[in-house]
Amino acid sequence: MPNLVVGVDESVGAAAALRWGLREANTRGWSVTALLAWGLLNQHPAPSPSDFDPSYNEDDALAALDTIVRDAVGHFGADSVERRAVSDLPARALVEASRDAELVVVGARGLGALKGWLLGSVSQAVLHQAAVPVAVIREDWDQPARPPENRIVVGIDGSDTAARALEWALDAARSHHAPLEVIHAWALPAALLEPLRTSSVDFDVLAKAAGHTLDTAVDCANTQDVDVTRTVAAGAPTTSLLDAAAHAGLLVIGSRGMGGFKGLLLGSVSQQLAQHAPCPLVVVPPVSRV
Repeated sequence: MPNLVVGVDESVGAAAALRWGLREANTRGWSVTALLAWGLLNQHPAPSPSDFDPSYNEDDALAALDTIVRDAVGHFGADSVERRAVSDLPARALVEASRDAELVVVGARGLGALKGWLLGSVSQAVLHQAAVPVAVIREDWDQPARPPENRIVVGIDGSDTAARALEWALDAARSHHAPLEVIHAWALPAALLEPLRTSSVDFDVLAKAAGHTLDTAVDCANTQDVDVTRTVAAGAPTTSLLDAAAHAGLLVIGSRGMGGFKGLLLGSVSQQLAQHAPCPLVVVPPVSRV
């Protein structure tokens, strides 16, 4: 059975990630594993014996993990969650676990290493290195003030990685019986705007080219059984996708794309969305990472 792995700690963000992960696994018919990395006081690339907390052991970690799972999803939901506690760096443990998973889920913020999961450290490392798509979940995704919606948004830019993101989003839309909005946002570099305004460049032609990029991507994908809306946005990809995601249930993007004029690239658009997406975000890696 395909497996979904959720990185957990004692934070509110990790609890939200586990709830989202369990819901997704139930929808897809996947198993779900809660993974707790324990015993390391810091996150050096090469830990030494002094990095391990002698007051913490595997039994403590498993007991803490059981409490984390039951507090997050209740006793009934906890029965569906496999537990794994490993003595390792959190990011490395999750990247290793991703090799046998369909999806890795992390909270947008957490405690990590028992004291320090922050996007930009563990979550960022997992986004860069995981072998499979990574979901980043805000701690308020399921709060009453922000009820989750069914619509899924995917950003594409003409790259192979964006095509994989579109395939993933279409599969998710079918599983959730959700409508899908496919967005291609285009914007010229600021340094070129003023010279082009005084030249004979036809911006309508550029907009039509963007529409062609979008249509080509969608027409090449399997959209069967999915209600697909196509949107060409004249603006920065980050802003356009954040606006579209404001009332969405899920945002999907590729981890890197064409760059520049067509740029969905982890470290720019993808990283900004991981920091600020108002709904759950799934980042799909290039095939070469698997």
